[in-house]
Amino acid sequence: MSRIDYAEKAAALRREIVTTLHRAGGSFGGGALSCADIITVLFHGGFMRFDPQWPDAPDRDMFILSKGHCSSALYAGLVSVGMMPREALESYGADGSALCIHPKKGSYPGVEVSSGSLGHGLALGTGSALAARILGCDARVYVLVGDGECNEGSVWENAAFAARQKLANLTVIVDRNHLQGCGRDEEVLAYGDMAEKFRAFGFHTLAIDGHDHGRIEAALTEALAWKDGPTAIIAETVKGKGVSFMEDRLEWHYKSTTPEQYAQAMEELR
Repeated sequence: MSRIDYAEKAAALRREIVTTLHRAGGSFGGGALSCADIITVLFHGGFMRFDPQWPDAPDRDMFILSKGHCSSALYAGLVSVGMMPREALESYGADGSALCIHPKKGSYPGVEVSSGSLGHGLALGTGSALAARILGCDARVYVLVGDGECNEGSVWENAAFAARQKLANLTVIVDRNHLQGCGRDEEVLAYGDMAEKFRAFGFHTLAIDGHDHGRIEAALTEALAWKDGPTAIIAETVKGKGVSFMEDRLEWHYKSTTPEQYAQAMEELR
């Protein structure tokens, strides 16, 4: 797939995210937009084995959104590959809806785990990758974590375990947008070179521009080829990417758009 195809799909994904959140009256837009390019390439680049006609296939690849508050990006991605009907997005965040702000396992095909309690996704992914190996299945597991989420000690506990078990079927992608709910990561809990952190834990580690579709594609390709343990992809991103007034702005961690802002966002994402 060419980069221009990725660009078109990523723009469509962002429009879906912004529309879903505007309709619902607000939610976690900044972090959903920062990971939109990653989800686009992962879902549309042939890296994940899944079948909308057989979504529970035992040998399917799994995607786990550990930063579950950014579920609008996951839901938009599932719509884009035919795993979820578009009309389902209209009930996002509504009382009684299956589309909770934080994903609920089994609500729709492709929603593999309940997530949102930060630090849990990598544990679920590590266990799933190990189970696949024990069962003799070649399924792969992709876990998307936030950089602020990496404040949780459970992330590093499971990173150590995954490396010790040499789980080559596990790829961790860090959405490194440098902002979390209370401020900049460097101000809340500085990590320095996060790639070096994962490398020290025993991961094959790659650092990329998380908005460059070619770099994302190349990194995922390298992760597929690596057979000596898990891979971590540190994707440098911009919170609110694609919408000028949201980009790198802390308040858009959780904020709703006015009608005027929504119109501007949709114009910029054409």
